Amino acid sequence: MNYLKASSPTLFLCLCIATTAQAHYLWISVDRKPEDKQATNIYFEESPKPRDGSYLDHFLGTSDVWIRTIDEPAPDPVKAKEIKEGENRWMQVALPSVPEYSVDAYGKFGVYEYGRTKVLLHYYARNLSVVSHDAMHELGRAEQMDLDLVPHDVGAKIEFTLLWKGQPVGDRMVFVRGPEGLRENIKTDSQGRIELMRPKTGTLTLRSSVEFPTPGEENGEAYEQVRHNITLAMPF
Repeated sequence: MNYLKASSPTLFLCLCIATTAQAHYLWISVDRKPEDKQATNIYFEESPKPRDGSYLDHFLGTSDVWIRTIDEPAPDPVKAKEIKEGENRWMQVALPSVPEYSVDAYGKFGVYEYGRTKVLLHYYARNLSVVSHDAMHELGRAEQMDLDLVPHDVGAKIEFTLLWKGQPVGDRMVFVRGPEGLRENIKTDSQGRIELMRPKTGTLTLRSSVEFPTPGEENGEAYEQVRHNITLAMPF
């Protein structure tokens, strides 16, 4: 069954608003080296790297971050602190103390105008590090977030499911980047799934979104649409 058509007629999946090279997303990078700069870094940039953080004020003090582990799968959210280094600016939270974890973040950007269309933007990000099948099963789903990309271990491949409030989202583009120049843009099937070969090493990143033609008002500013964006990084 195509969930988008059968169960949610109001879900708007128009791809007419192009994603430009300047598009920003929320990214999480867990860095354990070098030792003097170990941290969990959260960027709002074109890629998961520190830059000027020109839009960071939309998230500072308002976004939630969860560090989930096998022993603590449902922790309370924490707030990230601001980091400045030269001309670069980003957010940071504590480093996970175990090798298997999921760091998840959510923040509301506010209203942004694309051409003549004003859109309310929400951002979700995950960094998932798992080695065992059990850890992927326990930490793969970030139930506290409305939009999620959930991995499933299927041997030499990994299956990912795009979920909106726990329901699969079919016919939606997932942008995949990875080691050895991997670049794929894959649409989810009717059950919200895509399938990828498991990398031997490196980091796999995925990005997707859902949209709704839901008008409203945010902080006194009217908008015509709502868009939710998600990124997922998985080190191997």
